[in-house]
Amino acid sequence: MGPITLAVVPSSIPGDRRVALDAVCAALSRLLGTQVHGAIPSTYAELASWLEKDRVQYAWMSPALMVLTSERIQLQPLLSAVRDDSVEYCSALFVDARSKLRSIEALRGTTVAWVDPTSASGYLLPRIHLAAAGVDPSRLFAKELFLGSHAAVVRAVFDGAAQVGATYAHQPEPGQPIRNAGFIDVAPTRPARVLVLTQPIPNDVIVGHGLIAKTEHRELSNAILTLAEREDGRRMLLAAFHSERFRTTPRNALKPLFQLVEDARQHGLLAQL
Repeated sequence: MGPITLAVVPSSIPGDRRVALDAVCAALSRLLGTQVHGAIPSTYAELASWLEKDRVQYAWMSPALMVLTSERIQLQPLLSAVRDDSVEYCSALFVDARSKLRSIEALRGTTVAWVDPTSASGYLLPRIHLAAAGVDPSRLFAKELFLGSHAAVVRAVFDGAAQVGATYAHQPEPGQPIRNAGFIDVAPTRPARVLVLTQPIPNDVIVGHGLIAKTEHRELSNAILTLAEREDGRRMLLAAFHSERFRTTPRNALKPLFQLVEDARQHGLLAQL
């Protein structure tokens, strides 16, 4: 295996992402016996472009972005993040708990903060949910902001730049509060109110360029899984990928995402891409 570059999408995780990624890459370099470089694109679209141009060979990304990018180049899902013992998550439309907004209809005429047009939890899933409920998302909001990361969405809602935002969340047990969500990770002391919690979708994945040999994919996957067996490795992975554990992505695990993208196209939600 020759030198490789591993990229990560813009993230909601507080802290120094560059330091966290460099630590993972250094550890992987030692395990693989080759140089692993880290790359941090500024947008989801830039990450897709870097993969197309072979500037990066491996990437951590949302499953929806992987599906969209794989329409142009071959990508192989390798590992799925595990959080709260689950490989799935939901999308939440949330407001500041101090807000008087308590229903979807109350959102009419408000400003909404989205992550990116290719973000499953930060754009696609909540809009499809609204459309399926008979609400035209293009007419519901007076203004739509695309802020590039979950952290920026959370800050916009709590700072008052937007009245509602979309971010990831994990479905709680019946009768229990949400304990894992973008607004909790970014602003744990600020209470939020969830107006919509969507159906679950697969967690983010680590993917490899489809033209790379499967043996090299296995080598990188095994190195990451080896890191996850060590206490220091789990800390590195958590800081870089917001997950200290990974599982091999099951066959057909992302099949629902292809349907999600098709639904989004039918509702005209991907027209701007």
